[in-house]
Amino acid sequence: MSAENDGRGLFRTFTDVVNLLTMATNILDKVGSIGALVAGAAVPCCFPFLSLVGSILGLSFLAPYGSYVLYAMQVFVVAALIGAVVAYRGHRKLLPLILGGLSVLAVLYSLNADMNVKILYPGLAGLVIVAIWNSIEARRCAEICKK
Repeated sequence: MSAENDGRGLFRTFTDVVNLLTMATNILDKVGSIGALVAGAAVPCCFPFLSLVGSILGLSFLAPYGSYVLYAMQVFVVAALIGAVVAYRGHRKLLPLILGGLSVLAVLYSLNADMNVKILYPGLAGLVIVAIWNSIEARRCAEICKK
């Protein structure tokens, strides 16, 4: 057997598994916020601003499945909240978590109560801001931990 493949499979140590799980949880809020935006862009009847983006990306084929796409949007929003909580546990900055929670509440309220885009769009923008903010804080925390 070669040194690259010593028969232990993909993960050589417990540290490799921990590093993979850390990487997966670091991208959860990003996947959730981008997924919610893409799901919103796929339903042109409900979100007029995002429908332009959805048409450019070719997502209009999902229009007949609008109700399912709205459920998927809610799943992505909750995934973004879980990612924000995981990121908070890493860097201990409370403001991104609060903004993430308020953004999730705004999006879920808008989708389930009155479909008000004046509440929905700021909520989606807040999720994107939280994802970027958590990335910056994770890098700052990693730099401090190296010192």
